[in-house]
Amino acid sequence: MSICVVPASALLPGFLDEALASIVFLKERFQIIDDDSRLAISLDVSKFKPEELKVNLDGRTLKVEGKQEVREEHGFTSRSFVREWTLPEEVDVDKIRSSLTEDGHLSIEAPKAKMASVTAKSIPIQKANKKK
Repeated sequence: MSICVVPASALLPGFLDEALASIVFLKERFQIIDDDSRLAISLDVSKFKPEELKVNLDGRTLKVEGKQEVREEHGFTSRSFVREWTLPEEVDVDKIRSSLTEDGHLSIEAPKAKMASVTAKSIPIQKANKKK
């Protein structure tokens, strides 16, 4: 009896390369700017068509999804991603906007609401009225 060891790439050429390339592609393709005036998220989604993308807000949870299926002669290729962020309390979720450039950059931006400044102060204690 003999055992033959064959690399996975010989059985499924390019399969693992494509799967790993998708992981690296998504890892390095987004940027977040969180400063005093706004929250901005930019993603490179150039591998996806606009109709393959969704941006949803559920409460303070922002979700970006992309799903693509390419039919080929001998099967199909599927690529998808989901990214979720919990937005900080100071982000004005009613004014959140998204846009997609021609070269495939998805931008999501929301202003931050002006927070009342908290200062230290003394609060006088007043005498309560007697209950009858």
